[in-house]
Amino acid sequence: MLLSPAMFSDHHCFTLTARMSDSDEAKTSEEESQLAEQETETQEGEMTKNLKKRDLDAVEDEDSNNESSRLEKLEKKIKKETARKLETDFVLTGEEDDDALPLACSICQNPFLDPVVTNCNHYFCDKCALKHHTENDTCFVCNEPTLGLFDTAVEIKERIEEEREKARAMVKEVTAMLEKASTMADDAKGVAQKVVKMVEEIETMVEKVAAMATKAGETATMAADMVKEAEETMETAKANMSKAFVVMKSVNWNV
Repeated sequence: MLLSPAMFSDHHCFTLTARMSDSDEAKTSEEESQLAEQETETQEGEMTKNLKKRDLDAVEDEDSNNESSRLEKLEKKIKKETARKLETDFVLTGEEDDDALPLACSICQNPFLDPVVTNCNHYFCDKCALKHHTENDTCFVCNEPTLGLFDTAVEIKERIEEEREKARAMVKEVTAMLEKASTMADDAKGVAQKVVKMVEEIETMVEKVAAMATKAGETATMAADMVKEAEETMETAKANMSKAFVVMKSVNWNV
């Protein structure tokens, strides 16, 4: 079949149009595929970003919690060590004081009577030291030889006197507090008696007021009765007055 130039031209245009259409469709499909891939990549990037942010937030929260926990543990440790140090210092101080100047005999374990001191600086009652020396010529505490030498423990006597002064001061203070408490108790007792008396007076006043109220009620009732009686008398007087006017009109005054 032979094609005319016109038909060839039409066929050529149709072919070009078809090719262009196929190219446009391929291009459109490719662009849509690229857009879909870009959107997918964008979504994946957002998800990755969110996951990383969430992980960072979790790590920050964990670090914050760990830091708070470490601070709490450190604070507790410091408080515990401080309390332990204070307790140790107090115990050591008390032991040093007791070791330096005891208040009780190491032999009889009772407060000193005529305290004496040995050459090795240990303290005993005079009688306890002499009794022990008759049986053993060494110190009761450290077993060092005493040679029978026992000096008066002046420092122990001074400490005992200081303790006695403290005790006297405490007794005096406690006595003053007891006296003050007794005075306060007496004052409180007086106030309580006054309150009881005031309550009795108030009760008496209440009874009087109640009696007055009863009497006032009775008087009010009596007054109401009197008012009622007065009103009735007034009505009777008005009726009698009307009758008197009628009689006066009917009477011939020219007699």
